[in-house]
Amino acid sequence: MDLQKILNEHRQSFKTRLVESLAAKHSISSDEVMEQFGDSVDNMVGSRYAPLEQVVEAICAVPKPVLLNIMRDRQREDTCKICLANEANIRVVDEKYGDSISIFEISEDSPAGALYQVLFQGAPDEDKKVPLTAIIHNCDVKRVWAGKSVDSSVYASRIKKALV
Repeated sequence: MDLQKILNEHRQSFKTRLVESLAAKHSISSDEVMEQFGDSVDNMVGSRYAPLEQVVEAICAVPKPVLLNIMRDRQREDTCKICLANEANIRVVDEKYGDSISIFEISEDSPAGALYQVLFQGAPDEDKKVPLTAIIHNCDVKRVWAGKSVDSSVYASRIKKALV
């Protein structure tokens, strides 16, 4: 799964839903929405997706496997015990692979945290839990996990495959 393609499809789907919503609200066609509000729609979509485009570009520019970790901010009062438990596994992987991998950590509360929704689109809401971790190499999403602590050996196995 190409991360850029996934992001582009998500952006287009969001724009389509937004235009349809505006069309229903104003009792006009989608084409009329774009004629009357096209610049505003494009600006809204652009500003919403700008942080995601930046992080996706950064991830895709890394020539080595990326371990992406989208988790709850450590400063929040409602800490995520699964996120904290998974951090130890990520540290083990970081110590084992060091400079052979790159780790991207993103708070779910940050604008770039919306990458969670992009990677986990279509899943039932009850399945949408943090942390979300993924192995990505050359912009190709190799594997995604959500709502659980993943053993370091599982991460290591996926990273080994990406390094070959």
